[in-house]
Amino acid sequence: MTLKAEIETLPAGDRVLRRGKGLLKVLVTLLAIFAFAAWIALGVVLYADVGRDLRLAAALAAAISTEALFWSVAALLGVSVLEARKAIWRRITGFLAR
Repeated sequence: MTLKAEIETLPAGDRVLRRGKGLLKVLVTLLAIFAFAAWIALGVVLYADVGRDLRLAAALAAAISTEALFWSVAALLGVSVLEARKAIWRRITGFLAR
């Protein structure tokens, strides 16, 4: 069964979600490539011992691209990932609060 046949058998509301997931997968792939490149660039910048401004820009690019990747993967996987992250932070902060 092809994807097109599967989409045609779904109710109208689910069709939009299925097609949107494909776009989200492409976005996640592009963000993963960009985040990987940003971290490599940060390593090169730190190794090359360049100025503070360039180091800061490379670190910000790596951090922001990684955060964007995290949230887009969370959107792709669903809300359960976010709930699990909240539970992990509750355990960590609860453990440290003792």
